[in-house]
Amino acid sequence: MRIRVSAPGNHLKQEEIDAISRDLEKIDRRLQDYKEEATADVRVSHAQSERGGKAQRVTIELDYGRNHLIAKAENADVGMAVREAREELLRQINDRKRGGHSARAKGR
Repeated sequence: MRIRVSAPGNHLKQEEIDAISRDLEKIDRRLQDYKEEATADVRVSHAQSERGGKAQRVTIELDYGRNHLIAKAENADVGMAVREAREELLRQINDRKRGGHSARAKGR
């Protein structure tokens, strides 16, 4: 899976970019059949949290096969926001698979 990280106005260190790549390895393993054509675009930006503090907003766009998925998360810690968005993407991937969680819940 190819991963592109962008952080306009937010200077990420190489260690942070490497940590984001490691956090997305779980998705890479799940999409073994699409290894060559899977891409993840990760955007990190500043956001104002509901409590008035600063937060990191992470948006991950995942393309594989004919699928285009988007997940967003906000957290003061960029790593935690990435992991929250990753879990949302994994849920969406599972829902799209034949016999995924949603299909069973709907009695199909």
